[in-house]
Amino acid sequence: MSGLEKQSGIFVCKKCNKSFSSNCGLWGHMSYCGKKRKKVIAWNKGLSKDTDERVKRGGEIFSKGLKEGKIIHPWVGRKHSEQTKKIIAEKQRIAHAEGRAHNIGKTRWNNEPSWPEIWFKKVITNEFIDRQYKTEYPFGIYSLDFAWIHKKRVIEIDGDQHNYEPQISRDEMKDKLLLENDWKILRISWKDLMKNTKFWIREAKNFIDN
Repeated sequence: MSGLEKQSGIFVCKKCNKSFSSNCGLWGHMSYCGKKRKKVIAWNKGLSKDTDERVKRGGEIFSKGLKEGKIIHPWVGRKHSEQTKKIIAEKQRIAHAEGRAHNIGKTRWNNEPSWPEIWFKKVITNEFIDRQYKTEYPFGIYSLDFAWIHKKRVIEIDGDQHNYEPQISRDEMKDKLLLENDWKILRISWKDLMKNTKFWIREAKNFIDN
């Protein structure tokens, strides 16, 4: 075979010594081995549902599929292994140490709300009596998800990243600073909110309105 040889059931590229378990995989690799690959730009880069009808239609079809159960996210029902959790925590630690994660747990630089925050805003609008709140309210070096400043109460919606170090320590420091300044805190994990939605909406409403 030109440019390749089989070694004990493994197909090896003679140019770079990369190995493959199948002849097909190796032949695909050989087509670009040693060559500069052309950068492919997605057709929808820079487009949005507001500027392109195709993007809008695609989003509508995807959302409909999710609601009807025809489309299931690949991560549904999956959990991180303990090994993966340790890897994520270590990557976060390195990112913080190198100054690449300055906005994690602190005031966000882009001010873009997360999906859980967008969802919870709708809950407040539909269920709460007191809607005089601020999102991403600056507090020291941190930002508060939903802050009722006149009542000194805050609701934090915690995603999966809040289960790992150093985010756990950062949350503890934020809570300590809030308590020292006479704030009351209600933390709700996004996972719990999705599992027991009515219960946590009732808890959040009582925390603010009562």
